[in-house]
Amino acid sequence: MDGEGSRGTEPVALPEALRRELCDLVGAHHVSVDPHDLEWAAMDFAGGYRLGRTGGQARRPLAVVRPGDTGEVRQLVLWAERHRIPLVPRGGGTGVMGSAVPQQPAVVVDLTRLDDVVVHPDDLLAEAGAGATLAAVDAALRRHGLALAHDPWSVGIATVGGAIGTDGVGYLAGRWGSMGQQVVALEVVLPGGQVVRTRPVPKPPAGPDLRALFAGSQGTLGIVTRAWIRAVGVPEVMLFRSYRFRGFDPGFEAVRAMWRAGVIPDLLDFTDDVPAAVELEPGYEDDLGRTGLLHLGFFGLAEEARGRAAAAARIARQFGARDLGDEPARRFWERRHEIAEEFALPVVQARDARRRWQQGAFDYINLALPASQVIPFRREALARIAQDPRFRAGETGLWGRPEVFSLLVSAAAEEAGGDAWEAAWTAEDAAAMESLMHDLLRMAQARGGNMECLHGTGLKLLPLLADEYGPALDVIRKIKGALDPLDLMNPGKWGEPMVTRPAAGEPLSPAVHPGWTSRA
Repeated sequence: MDGEGSRGTEPVALPEALRRELCDLVGAHHVSVDPHDLEWAAMDFAGGYRLGRTGGQARRPLAVVRPGDTGEVRQLVLWAERHRIPLVPRGGGTGVMGSAVPQQPAVVVDLTRLDDVVVHPDDLLAEAGAGATLAAVDAALRRHGLALAHDPWSVGIATVGGAIGTDGVGYLAGRWGSMGQQVVALEVVLPGGQVVRTRPVPKPPAGPDLRALFAGSQGTLGIVTRAWIRAVGVPEVMLFRSYRFRGFDPGFEAVRAMWRAGVIPDLLDFTDDVPAAVELEPGYEDDLGRTGLLHLGFFGLAEEARGRAAAAARIARQFGARDLGDEPARRFWERRHEIAEEFALPVVQARDARRRWQQGAFDYINLALPASQVIPFRREALARIAQDPRFRAGETGLWGRPEVFSLLVSAAAEEAGGDAWEAAWTAEDAAAMESLMHDLLRMAQARGGNMECLHGTGLKLLPLLADEYGPALDVIRKIKGALDPLDLMNPGKWGEPMVTRPAAGEPLSPAVHPGWTSRA
C-alpha cells in the first residue's frame, strides 16, 4: 500500500505578489501556503486506495483561502480570472469520491467561514451559509421545533455547500429526497463574478430549474455561497422496527411492495450478509448462507406514524419476515454517525493527511437501478466477484428506497485481521480491484442504472463518465463551457480537455490566450 500522505505532486509555489493580493482580498490570516495546509486541502476522504489510478491526477494547491462572505468570494473569482488560476471550492472535506481534489495547481476556496444560519420558522426554511455544518443547521432549526431532513453519516462535519455540490443522500432520503431536492433557493457566484440568487419558493415560474443545475455540479459551474433549505417538523414520535428475511430477495420484494402501496418509511436500511456480519445468530439464511436485515423508522405525528408502521408490518409478514422488535433499528439509528465520530472526526481534528490517505483494501458502490433490475444485477455482481478469489462480496443492500442499491467488496485476505493482508496486497491486486469495480458499474449501466447516486462522481469515476452519460456528457461540457469559458471552476471533473495555462504569475496575453478577457 502507498505509504505517503497523498499522491499529489510537490506544490507549485504561488508567487509572493499574488499571495499578497489574496491577503489584501480576505486578510492575511485567511490565506495559507503552509505545506501542511496544502497537503490537507489536496484530498478528501476518498483515500488513496479508492481513487485508484485517477489518484495520480491529484495536485497540491497553490494556496488555501478562506473568504468571509459572498463579496469576498466574488473578489476571489475576479482575481482568479485576472490571473487565470483555477479555483476549487471546499467545504468539510468529507467527500469520498475526490470531488474537491484539485487536478491542476489551483487555489482552494475553503468556505467554512460562511457558517451563519438564519431560521425562517413561518416559511419552514433554514437559510445557511455554504460553510455551515449540517449539524449546526439542524441545531438551529430544533430551537424552533423544526429539523433538517438531510442526515448523512458525516452530518457533524459535512457542510451545506459540500452536500449541495455532490447532491448527497442521507438516512432520511427515502421520504425527503437528496440534499438537492431539499434546497428551495441558492445564492451562487458565477465565473466572471456575477452573483445569482434564486427565489425561496418551491418551484420556479418557468424554464430550467437553476437549483437543479447547481446541485451535484461539484463546484464546476460556480461557487454556492448560500442556500435556503426546506425544514420539517420535529417528530412527535419515532417508531422503529426491524425484520429478518431469508436472504436478499424476499426483503427486497417487501420493500418494493411498501413503495407500491405508498408506505414510505423515514428510515430504511436493508442489509444482506452472512449472519455474523449483521450481528444475528444463524438459522434463517438463503442458499448462499446470507440473511437479510431490514431496519425501518417512522417519524411524525403519532397517528400517522403508527399507521405507516402497521402497514409496513403487514407487508413484511407477507414476505416471510421475522419480527425482531424495535431495539435493533433503534440501536442502528443511535449509532448511525459512529463512523464519522470515531474515525473521520479525529482525522479532521488532527488534520492527519497520512491517516486519511491510508485506508483498507475495500471498495463499495452506491448506485440506482430500475427496481426490476435490482435482483438480477445483484446476482450478476455476486457471480462476477466470486470469479476472483482475492475478493469477497460483503454486504449488499438498499438505502432509503428500492432502487438505491449498495454493495461492499473487500480483499479476501483482509479477513485474517491485523496487518497480514497488507503484506500480501500488491499493486496488481489494487489494479484488479479497480477493474472489478468498473466491471460492476458497467453492468449496472447496461441494465439502465447509474454508477453512483449518493456521493457524486468526483475524480474516482472519471474513466466511466462517457459510459454513464453518452452524448449527454457533451451537453454538460457545453453548459460548463458557456458558464466558465476559461475553465477555472474545479476544472477536469467532467473529463473536459485541460486548458493550457501560464504559470502562476506569468502575464496573460490575449494573443496567446484568445479566450481571455478581463472583467472589472
